[in-house]
Amino acid sequence: MHVYGIPFINSLRHITLILNARDSIVLIMVKLMKLTVINDNEPNPPLLNDWGWSVLIETDKWTLLYDADTEPRIMEHNINALSINLREVDAAFLSHYHADHYGGFRYIGEVKRGLIVYVPEEDRILAKWGLTPIIVNSPREILDDAAATGVMRGMGVNEHSLVVKLSNYGLVVIVGCSHPGIDNIVKRVHELFGNIYLVIGGFHEPSRRQIDAVAEYSKYVCPAHCSGNEAKDYVKAHYPGKYCEVKTGTRLNLPIT
Repeated sequence: MHVYGIPFINSLRHITLILNARDSIVLIMVKLMKLTVINDNEPNPPLLNDWGWSVLIETDKWTLLYDADTEPRIMEHNINALSINLREVDAAFLSHYHADHYGGFRYIGEVKRGLIVYVPEEDRILAKWGLTPIIVNSPREILDDAAATGVMRGMGVNEHSLVVKLSNYGLVVIVGCSHPGIDNIVKRVHELFGNIYLVIGGFHEPSRRQIDAVAEYSKYVCPAHCSGNEAKDYVKAHYPGKYCEVKTGTRLNLPIT
């Protein structure tokens, strides 16, 4: 596994690096992928939960933590309950600087000091917690087979999303809160990288038109976090073959069989 921009070294000091776009982006394909939802708005006792979003992404090549919820204690409890070994995490990704996505990184910094976190803008928090933020301004590869969409702005928020190429199936898109519009995100991903297999994360209470756009581009639609029950019900009613349920503790093995 290689982390682009700098070699992956756990003992890196608190620095912020900037990655700019390459001339072209060619994603190598992962064969297997597992998503474990560490926290979502939807509860699943005895796991703890609150308003927030965090998912562990494991492939046959690397492991990445996407966002880290609001509360360090919830991250700690659920990570232990789900038997996740943070020392096996190769890198992390922060979709945007809202507390319900970065708050739990305080705990991550205690356990995995120096962990690289790909961020959409200048950091004022994560480095203080012992992590190594790397700014990704533009669409580019960040791991051997994964890319950031580049910063998209919406509702006054700078946000980026993660794209992973799943061999023979298409792209898996993980989003945070979709402030730029979930429809705009999937359209950008399709234009930059190709066909989409699955979209998962917070859709930010999308309109029906926005959901229709996601369903048009993606084989599976997995609304979570800030998507809202209305959006989930709409997908279930109008695209039952595309819908997948997400809640705290959900384990999703890809490809779906």
